[in-house]
Amino acid sequence: MTQAAYDLNTKPKSYGQYHAPRVRVVRGRSRLDKLRQTVAALRTVLVAALILGLVVSLLYSQAIITELSGEIESARQELTQEQSTYDYLSGRMDTITSSNNIQEIAEGQLGLVEADASQVTYITMEDESLIVRTESDLSKLLSGVRTAALSLIGNFDP
Repeated sequence: MTQAAYDLNTKPKSYGQYHAPRVRVVRGRSRLDKLRQTVAALRTVLVAALILGLVVSLLYSQAIITELSGEIESARQELTQEQSTYDYLSGRMDTITSSNNIQEIAEGQLGLVEADASQVTYITMEDESLIVRTESDLSKLLSGVRTAALSLIGNFDP
């Protein structure tokens, strides 16, 4: 008996074999996935807001530093100018207050003369109030001329 060769094109009837049902995978969103996506988006927004806040605060602090540096430089220039004015006036005051210069200004510009010893009056306050005044050469001369004039006039009277 000859047997026929097995035909590969035919499908055998299998009665007890298990066939898996056709399943199609559909990606759906569950509530947990939506919550995770919302938290991730919120985290991204928070990080972006934090970085933006840091950048804005850095720029603001740099602006304040620049403004204060300008004020410091302005105050430094004013201080330098005032120090130079002080140095000039201090030197000028030293020149003016030197004793030789004071005497030159008093005699030359103001027309003052040095005090004579006869122009000085000394007051002694002891038991009595007495003012002692020394006579100058001019007053002694005038006193002598007065005495001579009075005695001359007295000679002319009969």
